[in-house]
Amino acid sequence: MKASSHVLLLFLTVLVVVCVASCSGVHNRVNCTGSACPPQTATLALALAAKPLGPPPGTSILAFSLAITGVSLTPSSGSDVSVPLPSTTYTAELTRLESDSAFLGEVIRAFPAGSYTKLNLIANGSRVTYCTQPVPGTPGCAGGSVATVSGGPTVLSISSAPFPLTIMENEMAGLRVELDMAKALTINAATQTVSSIDLTKEGVGAAVSLPQAASSLGANETEFIEDLTGVVGSVSASSSVLTLTTAERGSITVQANSSTFYSPNCTSPPINLTADFNCVKANQLASMDVALNQDGSFTLLEYDPLAVATSDWIEGVVTATPSAGGQIEVIATDVFEAPSGSVLRNNVSLGDQVIVNLKLGVVTFGVDSKGLILPADASTFESASDTSVLRPGQTVALHVANFTAVSGTTPAFLKTDSVLLRFTRIAGTIFSSAAPTAFFIQNLPPFFGTSTQQKVQLTPAAAPQTAPTNFDGVADASGLTNGQVVSIRAIYFGPASAIPFSAAKVRKQ
Repeated sequence: MKASSHVLLLFLTVLVVVCVASCSGVHNRVNCTGSACPPQTATLALALAAKPLGPPPGTSILAFSLAITGVSLTPSSGSDVSVPLPSTTYTAELTRLESDSAFLGEVIRAFPAGSYTKLNLIANGSRVTYCTQPVPGTPGCAGGSVATVSGGPTVLSISSAPFPLTIMENEMAGLRVELDMAKALTINAATQTVSSIDLTKEGVGAAVSLPQAASSLGANETEFIEDLTGVVGSVSASSSVLTLTTAERGSITVQANSSTFYSPNCTSPPINLTADFNCVKANQLASMDVALNQDGSFTLLEYDPLAVATSDWIEGVVTATPSAGGQIEVIATDVFEAPSGSVLRNNVSLGDQVIVNLKLGVVTFGVDSKGLILPADASTFESASDTSVLRPGQTVALHVANFTAVSGTTPAFLKTDSVLLRFTRIAGTIFSSAAPTAFFIQNLPPFFGTSTQQKVQLTPAAAPQTAPTNFDGVADASGLTNGQVVSIRAIYFGPASAIPFSAAKVRKQ
């Protein structure tokens, strides 16, 4: 009887295993029909990047914004599959994406597996702000030359390789959508003017599979998502996880690890904390570099607190050599909004011209050093008290003390008590390389006012002691050669500096 019981028990166990196997996964699809079969799904993540004007560019693009209202993939049969966006409108600023990538939407963990013929990007509108400088070697935009051109609603469809694209069941699929600024714009190089934007032109949009063939990404990392700036929300010290919410591009939750670099801002006034995850506090205004992992999660590469508590800030590019000790002109390229009571919400658009008045006697200057190798000019900037340290082409974050929005043709006005030197995005041609520490770049936009080669300082990797220069398109500086077109994100100190550019990112185009 005992033997019979054991045989019966074994038989029932095998029967249960067979039933479970036949009712799940691939077996279920073999043994099922129609709606009884579970859907085949994959994980999908999309990033957004931009290709710059070919150097030397025919004009100086100061800002190029795109209001994205929808993204979808068209399957070989059936209806389009939408990619959820973090808000009704996702605003991308393409000059920033010459060197960086933005996270587009969210990681979809139940995306239908199958074959897709194209990707569709729906834009509610586009806007480019540019300026001219007809006198070679003269820095800054020519007086009165800052102008804006707008484009209307459009649908950009990408059907070139890697489409048709097959996304397999359980695959982690990643795509970078790349928009070619030169092909989208009509430029008169003789006058340096932009006459129109057309995102439907042949070749404006392209897509590449992630990860790229060459980069300085780590194992199991598929894309850099960098210089995300916003409000720190939830913080879990026990698991080293934080959520950051941006004004224009939704929220992101990231995981820190032992290689995460914490900016010198963590230990400096007014933050005065430690260079570890204890530096991360809710309600801080902070910037982050993160990596999109192959499993769809995000790893915190670098954390950079900019202010103890969030308030209104505008980031913009300086357009002219200051003519007065307390005033500058910038074009807005990013907005950091206070969580409540923001005076900027719905009152400023990317590409707006802003006249900035410094609160002289009160204003403070700083450099967002981020652990990069900097010249002596950094301390000169930090000790400044007026606009004499500012140069055309620099990007600055400005704390908003008072603000008046654009009205018709009248620019916006801003009064600030804090000026923080941040990252300029620029494309050029490599003149010579001095890897691994530096290279020299030329053929910059006209308003930079220089025809000579400019040094680009690189910071070697030594995580978590430094925030190294990241590379995209090449594995490291040894892959940079003369004549290559590159885009950089760098702190810019001006052409007279021993180190004009200190690069946080280099992308080979």
